[in-house]
Amino acid sequence: MKIYQTIIIALVALWFIGCGGAANAPQTVSPTDVLKTYIEASDRKDLAAVKQTFSKGTMKMYEDAAQKRQISIDEVIKDQFELASSAELKSKLELGKETIEGDTAMVEVKDNTTGNLERIPFVKEDGVWKVALDKFMEDLMNKMREEMNMPASNLTKPDGSNKSEVNK
Repeated sequence: MKIYQTIIIALVALWFIGCGGAANAPQTVSPTDVLKTYIEASDRKDLAAVKQTFSKGTMKMYEDAAQKRQISIDEVIKDQFELASSAELKSKLELGKETIEGDTAMVEVKDNTTGNLERIPFVKEDGVWKVALDKFMEDLMNKMREEMNMPASNLTKPDGSNKSEVNK
């Protein structure tokens, strides 16, 4: 009889552990949620919270910038608060489609004032989505290089013509 009691107690304990296990497991936060956290933390100028949203590559980018400017990484990030964290800016942004491919993701962000659409990259590090501003800057620089290498003959005026004023 004692064996049956021990088995029943063990099964009941396993059942409770099994039922509570899924509820206690950490929830995966989406890249969009991480971006919202980043924006809100920037608005509050919460340096620690902002840094928690950054990928390792983004932190390295800020470390390099801090070394070049001979200031702390925290000062570099605080400088960004002034540029990127205002209620006016936040109200202009609209978060859009989220795309996940393996351990990378993109969240579309639209500037409602200009209509410009940017794609903010994310990487999954240790099972957690992180903002990859280093990849964003790399993509931006590549886009600028491509535009600078575009031949002048491909440029058109707003009226659709590509003739210069000198020829008129």
